[in-house]
Amino acid sequence: MINKPLAGTGPLSIAIWQKVNNRLLAKSLAELMHEEVAQPVVVSEDKDGRTHFRLATDHAHIEYTFTGYKRLLDYWQIEATGIQRSENGVPSIATDACLFFVELQNTFGIRPFTLAHYIEELLHTLYADAYLDKRGRYTAAQLAAADYQTAEHQMDGHPWVIVNKSRLGFNYNEYSQYAPEADQPVQLSWIAVHKSRAGFCCLNHIDEQSFFEQELGKATVDSFKKIITDLNCDVAEYTFIPVHPWQWNNKLLVQYAMEIANKLLIPLGTGEDVYSPQQSIRTFYNTSWPEKHYVKTAISVLSTGNIRGLSPKQMAIAPRVTTWVMEMLQQDAYLQSLGLILLGEVATVSYHHPYYQAIADPPYQYKEFLGVLWRESAAKYLQPGERLITMASLLYVDDAGHSMIGELVKRSGLTTDEWLLAYLQAYLKPLLQIYYRHSLCVTPHGENIILVLKNDVPVRIIIKDFVDDIVLTEEAKEKLPKDLAEGMIASSNKDNIPLFILLGVFDAFFRYLSNVLHTYDGYTETEFWQQVCEVILEYQEAHPALAHKFTKYNLFVPEFKRFYINSVRLLGNAYEEKTSFAIPRKGGVLQNPLAAIKQPVLPL
Repeated sequence: MINKPLAGTGPLSIAIWQKVNNRLLAKSLAELMHEEVAQPVVVSEDKDGRTHFRLATDHAHIEYTFTGYKRLLDYWQIEATGIQRSENGVPSIATDACLFFVELQNTFGIRPFTLAHYIEELLHTLYADAYLDKRGRYTAAQLAAADYQTAEHQMDGHPWVIVNKSRLGFNYNEYSQYAPEADQPVQLSWIAVHKSRAGFCCLNHIDEQSFFEQELGKATVDSFKKIITDLNCDVAEYTFIPVHPWQWNNKLLVQYAMEIANKLLIPLGTGEDVYSPQQSIRTFYNTSWPEKHYVKTAISVLSTGNIRGLSPKQMAIAPRVTTWVMEMLQQDAYLQSLGLILLGEVATVSYHHPYYQAIADPPYQYKEFLGVLWRESAAKYLQPGERLITMASLLYVDDAGHSMIGELVKRSGLTTDEWLLAYLQAYLKPLLQIYYRHSLCVTPHGENIILVLKNDVPVRIIIKDFVDDIVLTEEAKEKLPKDLAEGMIASSNKDNIPLFILLGVFDAFFRYLSNVLHTYDGYTETEFWQQVCEVILEYQEAHPALAHKFTKYNLFVPEFKRFYINSVRLLGNAYEEKTSFAIPRKGGVLQNPLAAIKQPVLPL
């Protein structure tokens, strides 16, 4: 008998496990202090600002001590290797992230039910971190020279979310096949669905038949049609959906068994094209034909706080929302001069489950098992000499303490000042115009923004995944057809425009980027925020007609609300089933870095 070793233990050496636990502990402390959950006592402060903390636990004989440097936006650069756990006065390096949360359960106020689920997410995240470490993290110099897909598969995950790679639902074999860091090729499964249950929605100029022939090839489409006709079914009554193999095996085969038996859903087989999973888990990049569409599939795994299905309501309106936004922005000469690209969500299909759709308010995931969205590929918008990187990669720091952004600056031959100015012109100015001129709020975080580089310098941005993230202000809602407005997120909060910059850009991305530059590249936070300030003032001076909005939605307010992401999962009812996506909570205050640097005199 041949004794085969059990799969998946390769990353689980004690050295790697302790390293990734220590690193996640540092992140946990930084984020929990930022969200006012962890409130350690300051023991002392060195002349250079290095602050020494003590954090009590639920047990009088156990405490944690650590050091860090204060940053703006109430953020701390925690020294990972300096985190110590003391038991009965005996200190040792802290290398157990799960134990940390167990020992502070009552101190933080975490319910036992919640803590058990959270530790499950922690362990999955730690395993993914160990997998990345075992595979070998790129140096910053290697990543700065790498192509777009290579960078996608090297990313560490959402910078704000502690349990950012949980993917609950994957077993090891599925994880090693479908996780982006596994970097494995995937062929999508295809099914035919009856039009009484599903509808193909698309931009006006798209012909359904031609669309599928371009995506699949005519020979494959013809072979799929033959399967349908061989079952004595009418091809004209069906449309096609590609599905994630995991979703087929874990949800669709059983949940849609009656539909399969009644030939309302017909399995067809795999397509020929090879795809690569993106950071968002459910979106695939076509490696066989990069100019073809990204394919966003439903996959019912828990990832960064929500189960990643596809909403039928949003799928039904996505192409029309794309048309509305595109027409608006393409008529904006300023945005066109900046070269802004929004990747159109050009076609969708969603399948209405006969039972779950009939329930008034089921848990949201039961309505989102089956659907697909096709999004334009960024590759087709590249000009000669340009290349793409995910903006998330600007936060990457390698094991030797070298940053990706620092390497890009070196490669460009520019100073850090010059490079950052180019970046802010390319990234921040289009967002300001979208918000102030068009009253639209999108979520422009690192994973949603693609930077276009030329000679390693940002020249413009591409925004993806914007349709289901748009939040409508009252002003924007008035311009939108009623049926579209009802399918999108509306807000009556007059603060939304500044908050979507202050929270979505300043706190969610610039907080980290300014820290990376300060810590690893010697470019201070003050210098960074001064650049941000100057770019905003330059934009405002160039758009005097919007002066009333700059006053009404002031980006230079002294303080703004905090965004609570991790604490919502830890202290709320995050693991109870809900009828809609979990929404982070706002509250408390943060000091605005811009207010401290310069309070502008706005035009009357």
